[in-house]
Amino acid sequence: MHCVDFLIIGQGITGSLLAYNLIKLGQSVCVVDNDHYGSASKVAAGLINPITGHRLNITERFFEYSEHAQTLYWQIERDLGLDLGLSSNHRIYREINQTRLIKNAGQAEYLAQRKQQTEYQSLLNNTSNTGGWFGNSEQHPFGAIQVSKTAMVDTQQLLFSMRHWLQQRSALISAQLTYEKIQLHNNEFSFENINAKKLIFCEGYQAIHNPWLKSLPFKLAKGEILTVKPEQPVDRLLSWGNWLAPLGDGRARLGSNYVWNDTSLNAIAETPTKFMQSLTTHTSLKAELISHDVGIRPSTTQRKPFVGALSNLNNAYCLNGLGSKGCLLAPFYVTLLCQHMLENKPLPEEITRWL
Repeated sequence: MHCVDFLIIGQGITGSLLAYNLIKLGQSVCVVDNDHYGSASKVAAGLINPITGHRLNITERFFEYSEHAQTLYWQIERDLGLDLGLSSNHRIYREINQTRLIKNAGQAEYLAQRKQQTEYQSLLNNTSNTGGWFGNSEQHPFGAIQVSKTAMVDTQQLLFSMRHWLQQRSALISAQLTYEKIQLHNNEFSFENINAKKLIFCEGYQAIHNPWLKSLPFKLAKGEILTVKPEQPVDRLLSWGNWLAPLGDGRARLGSNYVWNDTSLNAIAETPTKFMQSLTTHTSLKAELISHDVGIRPSTTQRKPFVGALSNLNNAYCLNGLGSKGCLLAPFYVTLLCQHMLENKPLPEEITRWL
């Protein structure tokens, strides 16, 4: 029987970052994962976007979250040697330009207001036209805005690299988890040939099947995303309600949608046509379809994640419910949970109240 300090369920973005942090803090870890089946992490575009919604609001606590994210992703790149001899297109974290279409007069009014607000000064840069990306001024008379501090996380590179890193340390078990296999004896957990002092659930949307978490107020959302090959190179994030995000090898991600009444992993047949029509209607681009992927976002009804100790299972914790902003939020909440577990620092009530 192999003994570890922490058994982590799920090697998505959150589970990967948590395992990395704990190992760097001197803890022994074992991660159990089912090859990311249905995971939003595997298909996510990894966008970190400071400005969201029709009203052009700053993402809540954006500057605080983004600082944590940049620091942790760059640390992982250095540790894994991904910052040596590679172009920026192969890095886990990269800052990119964003050109966002101003779609109508109402949004143009919001933009005028935002330009007068101090906190927006470092984010919104003036432009009098769409830079050629959204057609001519007759099609889009309100122009576009350049949005600074936009970034992309290569989620597939992150998951693949962290999987290899964990395997090198004999810290990963690839298995289809059934919760009945997790046993508690004398305040320690066992799974297969692993004994662990503490257990952390990071299994994303599959938590709705977890007997200790299934009562949490999740609000799951299916999301679909296309991988496409634009007819001409794209060097920035283009945003117009949908978005096109360059992958750096001639391909791009085109997305996305929120489907609230269907959480199956079945792709919706009409989605590629809708996305492609939106692309050609709003931009000057056409693209070839390469793949159509589906994932389930673990969103929550109160729009706050679930982070902390479980009240119904001793020595067990949860880090889940990060929704569509997982790449931005996960580094911050991973740090908070590690400080709580290892240093007994208190967690905010807004993220523990449901546990």
